[in-house]
Order: sequence, then structure tokens, then C-alpha cells
Amino acid sequence: MIRTFIALDLPPAVQESLEHLSLDLQRAGAAVSWVKPGRIHVTVKFLGNVPTDRIDAISDALLRSVAGTKPFRLRPAGCGAFPSMKKMRIVWVGLQGDLDPLKTLRRQVEDVMASLGFNREDRAFKPHLTLGRVKGAKNIHALQEALLDRQGFQLEAFDVTEAVLYKSELRPEGARYTPLFRAQFSPQ
Repeated sequence: MIRTFIALDLPPAVQESLEHLSLDLQRAGAAVSWVKPGRIHVTVKFLGNVPTDRIDAISDALLRSVAGTKPFRLRPAGCGAFPSMKKMRIVWVGLQGDLDPLKTLRRQVEDVMASLGFNREDRAFKPHLTLGRVKGAKNIHALQEALLDRQGFQLEAFDVTEAVLYKSELRPEGARYTPLFRAQFSPQ
């Protein structure tokens, strides 16, 4: 069994800028497990533990789900927390830009993966980039203030040209992600 998910990658320059933002937010001293540099992504679908012999079928299904998808642009913008700023569990950066193609892609991935027996996501899809997971109340007010101060945060837009099936290995030093399959979008 391997732990898997489907995601959209970010360019190195975006990863670097998000790392700077994360380091800035870490100064609040809150009890947060921060996503390691270079590992931030747009999660499209978490599949969970799957038998190794299903990876080819999942890869084929992912390829079918992106058929007809044209490259689109996203822009990281704004900061916040789920489920709310008062009850923080996830610290995030929002996404702007071509959200309709992103939501369509998500719906297509959900449909195709459901046909393979994967459960559909109950929650509404809220496109975001997870920066960290809140682990306690320590210095939470300082983190709330830091996030509010960065509401206007914005980065350059980037092109999304593929969806990636990842293997996720949980390790003491943090999750390690290995790409298993890349499904390229249709050319413009």
C-alpha cells in the first residue's frame, strides 16, 4: 500500500516566495507544523492508501480526467486560515486567476476517481495552498495578526500545465513526495 494524492505543482520561484512568507509567519511563534520548503502544492484529490498494483489504473484514469483541459493560470493571493481565523487549523494562501478551469479539473478528477471506487470529497472545494497545520493555541493571536497584516499578499501568476499523481511517505522529518505519474494538459 502506498499513500497517494493528485496535485498541481508550483514553479520554483513561487515555492521560494511562499517559503519567505512562511518564514515571516513563523516569527509569530505559534504552534504550527509548517510545510517544508518546496513541498507546497495545490491538492486536487487525496486518494489515501492504495495497493501498488492499482497505480497504473489510477494513472490511466488521471490521464482521462485531464483530457481536453487546456493550460490555465493561477496567482497566489491573500492569507487566511481554515475553518476560520478564530478556530485556526490550516494556515493557507489563497488562489486567484483561472479558477473555473481548476474547479472543472477537480470535478473531472472526482468523477473519474469515483468510478474506480474512491470516495468523493464531502467538503466544497476551496482552492488554496497549505502553509501549515495549527497544533495548539500558543501565540495564536500573534499568528492571527500576522495573517491579517498580509491580506494583500500577492505573487505573480503561473501556468498550470499538468496534474501529478504523488506518493506521500510520512517521515519524522516531514512528508516526502515522489511523483509517480504526470498527466499533461492539452496544448493551447
